[in-house]
Amino acid sequence: MAREDILSLGAWSDYMSLQGLEPLLPVLKSTSAYLHVRMSSPHTLERLARKSLLKNESLANASLKQLPKAFFPPLFIDAFTGNKTNIIRAMVAAWPFPCLPVGALMKTPNLKTLKAVLAGLDLLINQKDQPSSCKLQELDMRDAQHNFWNFWVGTEDGVLSPDVISETRPVVHGPRQGEKQVVTVWMNLSLKTRHLSKYLKYFYRWAKQRKEVVQVMCPKLEFGVTPLYNPLMLLEVFEASSIEEFTVSARWNLRTLVKIVPGLSQMKNLQKILLSGISVPFEWFGNRKIVNQCITEIIYQIPELKKIQHLKLNDVCFLHERLDQVLRCMESPLETLSITRCLLSNADMSYLSQCPSIHKLKHLDLSGVTFLNLDHLLLGSLLERLTATLQTLQLKGCMIMDFQISALLPGLSQCTQLIEVNFLKNFLSVASLKKLLQHTAKLTLLTREKYPAPDEVYDDIGDVHPDRFSQHCSELMETLRTVRQPKEVYFVSKRCLDCRDFSVYNMETALCSCWQ
Repeated sequence: MAREDILSLGAWSDYMSLQGLEPLLPVLKSTSAYLHVRMSSPHTLERLARKSLLKNESLANASLKQLPKAFFPPLFIDAFTGNKTNIIRAMVAAWPFPCLPVGALMKTPNLKTLKAVLAGLDLLINQKDQPSSCKLQELDMRDAQHNFWNFWVGTEDGVLSPDVISETRPVVHGPRQGEKQVVTVWMNLSLKTRHLSKYLKYFYRWAKQRKEVVQVMCPKLEFGVTPLYNPLMLLEVFEASSIEEFTVSARWNLRTLVKIVPGLSQMKNLQKILLSGISVPFEWFGNRKIVNQCITEIIYQIPELKKIQHLKLNDVCFLHERLDQVLRCMESPLETLSITRCLLSNADMSYLSQCPSIHKLKHLDLSGVTFLNLDHLLLGSLLERLTATLQTLQLKGCMIMDFQISALLPGLSQCTQLIEVNFLKNFLSVASLKKLLQHTAKLTLLTREKYPAPDEVYDDIGDVHPDRFSQHCSELMETLRTVRQPKEVYFVSKRCLDCRDFSVYNMETALCSCWQ
């Protein structure tokens, strides 16, 4: 052994002692690579130490109680990447921080890794004499980036930042029951299959058997398909009061929705609800009694949702003549209201224009609500209620026509906080569009605007006439420039029946592919 290698070996021994890594010296000294590490790259030695531990599970398990906190996160990342389940299990039980954000490391659900993590929680929960170094109170299984891991990936000095420590402090402090610690598990559910996956089935059974010592929090619950199981069973494990966002993005019918309705009343902290495609079952057509019973049962739970701030209802069958029942008992001011592709009555619109919970509304989307047979003055009255707060307005495909546009303009022209508007798929002439654009003079915050191409751009069979399209859209853009400086403005035609594409004017003309 050369003299400089001996000196380096002694220097590294001192370095290891200072870092609190003495337990790793025996295994490091047994590797020839150790003799070639220089003081110019201290992080190399720590990587070598982690690599050696992963090859010697018994030494790793024995060393955990003596390792410094700063060594845990990078070692856990290496164990996770290398699928070292025995080390993962031991590290979970000995985790020295309040929170373990393991979900950020799981790009895809892995049953083998899940079993190792939960086995580590079992070790922790069943320890009667828990070491003071173990502080784990929360297991975060949500699939999201986390500052805790971002800090440790590529860190060179191994010094734990106070900001990172604060990131790991628990949101919920688990109580003690006897000698066992209550651990909080965080998990978002996005259910894309009709049956529960093996991953979720395993977790469900594990958590259900440990309800006294494990509380499972689920801020986001989403159904992407119609389940073949009773969706209410999930609330046997997941704390209903922890759900803040509830989404049904699949086409459910009333029969499926009504199954989870009893659980809605338990979601006391629900802030956002999105229902899309709620229809009447085919076999219920003609049976108004059972349909009305289901709708009544659904709406009966709405008053319990007092903290809703974002309400999105798309293509649901239970709003007509009942919008007042849905909105009447909401105590918190709504920030977002989206009612799209729904059938509304004059009574619904009349209530909406006076509803107490919309006075702070920022985002309004009524796309696909047909106003052709509604009192158009009601939509104008609604906009006049929102002049101080409204930021986005979506009125796409509402069949708004020339004779209705004048009723909207007084309210619209005063919505000075507007950032985005969308009037696509309505039927307006050049004259009506000019009038509309002229009434946006005070809307200086607008950054994105979408308008339908005027009726005059089409020929007798409904196809876009290229010259007319360019001429009229250019003329409308000049009209807009006379009242304010536009930023991002689009005039869009109806869909071409031949190529299924659109013609778009945005400072210049881009015709559908039929003309290219």
